Amino acid sequence: MKAWLTPRRADALLAAAVAALSLLEVVLVEAITPKPGALACELAAAIALAWRRRAPLATACVVGAAMALETVVGVPIQEPAMPLFAYIVATYSVAAHCALPRALAGLAVIVAATGAAVGGAGEDVDNVIFGLVWAALCWTAGRVVRGRTDTARSLADRAARLEAERAEQVERAAAAERGRIARELHDVISHSVSVMVVQAGAAEEILRRDPERAVAPLRAVQDTGREALAELGRLLGVLRGDAAELGLAPQPGIGDLGDLVAQSERAGVPVELRVEGPERPLPRGVELSLYRIVQEALTNTRKHAGPARAAIVLRYDDAAVVAEISDDGHRNGNGNGNGGGHGLVGMRERVAVYGGTLDAGPGPHGGYAVRARIPLAPR
Repeated sequence: MKAWLTPRRADALLAAAVAALSLLEVVLVEAITPKPGALACELAAAIALAWRRRAPLATACVVGAAMALETVVGVPIQEPAMPLFAYIVATYSVAAHCALPRALAGLAVIVAATGAAVGGAGEDVDNVIFGLVWAALCWTAGRVVRGRTDTARSLADRAARLEAERAEQVERAAAAERGRIARELHDVISHSVSVMVVQAGAAEEILRRDPERAVAPLRAVQDTGREALAELGRLLGVLRGDAAELGLAPQPGIGDLGDLVAQSERAGVPVELRVEGPERPLPRGVELSLYRIVQEALTNTRKHAGPARAAIVLRYDDAAVVAEISDDGHRNGNGNGNGGGHGLVGMRERVAVYGGTLDAGPGPHGGYAVRARIPLAPR
């Protein structure tokens, strides 16, 4: 129903209703004479209301002229009620749907038409005051509605602009994180290739003395090559033409979590690190991603949780490795402690590289918890 009843159709229905009531009023009320003149003036005013939003100033001019002309042709000003209704609607519309200069011009037209109508009817000053009070009330109501409408539109535009800016910031953060991941994976692959070169060289030396012992380093070359190929595929998946300089420092991994815990404790956040399940070797890219996720989660705890304790659980199973980072702090604002969501964007980008999942939110007993799960190939 709302989709069908557009403002233009609503105005057309209003004009038709006023025209029909005007016709009935002129026909049924004997005191309204001459009837042809009254009917012509009232129908003109009623039809003009169909354009009260699209051309409010023109509508006010037509309604004012029709009202003044009706008294000039001899229709008693006190008898017809519908001209007063059209007068009210036109005055309100010119105030609500025009900028201030045109709204003031419309008010001047209405005031002039009121004076002309009362003068044409030979009425006293009390009727002039009555008409002007109605005009002032209707015009003021229209300006109030106009002001609220403008405020609501401004707030809606601002909200849409802020939402677009937030989406752009999130996209920029994701792009920056993808570039960082690509650079780090580049270092991982470089390390793997270097290991392959060393192992191949060792196999060559052993082949000369003991061919059977060369099997182990050759298999290590194969395993390292497969891992490097897998990381290379992920690198190509996240790389987005970032020409920034690639880092040459060794990238951290699971073995560096102890240093991360010590760093956090020096910053005033006690951290408990616990490993569950049988440990197994992880691809260096997976180790790096888990390290970065833990690092980001602890950074958020220091920044947003207030006085708090944190716990890190690294869980191994046959299908995946899971890192859970939780704290018992109290967060203000949006409660996620990630600087508007950009920290979580980076974490999700990292687990997505390996087809994993990330859950983050308030913990069951307060505080905040982050859980990253990265699937692993079978043993």
